[in-house]
Amino acid sequence: MQVLKESVKKAILDGAVVEFFDHGYQNANMRRIADSANITVGNIYRYFENKEALFNAVLLPAQRAIDDLESFDKKLHITHIDTQKEANSIVTYVMNVLRPYTREIFIMIFNSKGTHYQKVKMQLETLVIGKIRENYPGVFQDYFLKVVSSSFIQALFVVFKENVNDVKKIQDMLVQLIVFYFRDVSNRLF
Repeated sequence: MQVLKESVKKAILDGAVVEFFDHGYQNANMRRIADSANITVGNIYRYFENKEALFNAVLLPAQRAIDDLESFDKKLHITHIDTQKEANSIVTYVMNVLRPYTREIFIMIFNSKGTHYQKVKMQLETLVIGKIRENYPGVFQDYFLKVVSSSFIQALFVVFKENVNDVKKIQDMLVQLIVFYFRDVSNRLF
């Protein structure tokens, strides 16, 4: 039995990130991944059962980071933003959690068609709805919360897609979006 090497596994994962980023899950080609890792296609299958297993291995750390965001409001209150400093602290926290995975999150959001990762948008929308309900119980109708959370997450996706290689710009735009959507929300309603 041949020993699996971490350096080969890392090269495969690095090549897979580039491939899934450039071509998406459905159009990803295992030969290009193997070429980028300087191995044969057959060698990939010694490390990963199939393309789906490789895709999951690429995205699992990013999924865990997104899952960790579900507890961030215990530290920071997204719906109680009164100052620029509070908005910046929220975005700084979120970006520190997500920064190592910007390409993987891009893949998850835009290039995961045909996989279970398509649920990320819904997961993030549910997170936003939950945080608003928690801070304003009974104030907003479910349909209104769905529309607001959907538009907020879609705006984040636009910013992310157009600036995937510019983390600073993503961070600056996130501050503006959070302030626009959530600052003083209870006082802006009739």
